[in-house]
Amino acid sequence: MKHRWPTSLHSQTEAVFHAVRSIREAKADSALGIRSFGSWKVYKYEAQRFVALMIGNGRTSILDTAFVHDDMAVYLEERLAYYVEKKRSRQTMETILSALGKFEYAINHYIEIHTLDIPRLETEKLRMKFYDRSRKLLRKSSKIFDNRAYPDPIRLIAVITDGTFQLQASLQYEGGLRAEGVGAPSNRRLKNPLTTNGLLGISVDPVTGSEVGIVASVEKGGKETEHYVSVATYRRLEEHISRHGKLESDYFVYVEAINTAAKATGQYAPGRGSHGLKHNFAQERYLECIKHGMNHEQALQQTSLETSHFRLRETLTYTRG
Repeated sequence: MKHRWPTSLHSQTEAVFHAVRSIREAKADSALGIRSFGSWKVYKYEAQRFVALMIGNGRTSILDTAFVHDDMAVYLEERLAYYVEKKRSRQTMETILSALGKFEYAINHYIEIHTLDIPRLETEKLRMKFYDRSRKLLRKSSKIFDNRAYPDPIRLIAVITDGTFQLQASLQYEGGLRAEGVGAPSNRRLKNPLTTNGLLGISVDPVTGSEVGIVASVEKGGKETEHYVSVATYRRLEEHISRHGKLESDYFVYVEAINTAAKATGQYAPGRGSHGLKHNFAQERYLECIKHGMNHEQALQQTSLETSHFRLRETLTYTRG
């Protein structure tokens, strides 16, 4: 492939991002490409802001990877200092770090497909350093409480007395399903029960390699997502569906059961509800991905897929905590 390199750093950035644009492509065909148009816009915007600093430093090419690394260190230091001064939450900083991680991948992918004799850009350690610093220096959230996840979700689920509600809560906590995914949509006019169609059998967790049950649910705009739960919970779901034909309940009665259990265990906070269990799942799954060798972006991507989110920025809302 002939290498025709633009003169402008902004045009160079467009060129490398174009090489990883994978909108409407399957994950199997482009594991690290950008498949969401929303992420595409956000990541390019943040990369172009960084490139503006490079231009100010007199740089002429984003393929001068040593300069990119050094300039990125300066840029992240400036951004972090600004957010600390303005008392911002860390979500925006995390978005910048994710965008620059994708920028690194885009540059390295461009070098690879054009077989250029250029050192790869390596900024993972740098970005993780600023990720750790942002967690210490910036507040977690602008919401009433910083962490929507429950401090002890297992104890909360254990004190739910109704078997249906307890099963639904277990599925949300272990597999990252929404309330509508476990048969309790908040819109009472809609019906979305879990049936035998959602039972996909016992298989292997793609992250840990352990044996899990696979549950498919339809949520948020008709998207079907596969969720991984313990074999014991999967068998309970099989038995429930075998007896009752489906898993479903009234959303408001279900949430009240969770709130009652939260109050009984000292974990109640307005707004946590059933969605707090999804936050628990996302935070624990992200750390599990990291433990099994994934980097920050890969762990976010995997967690995004399993929570039915296809934009990493949305997943950051869950994983901060």
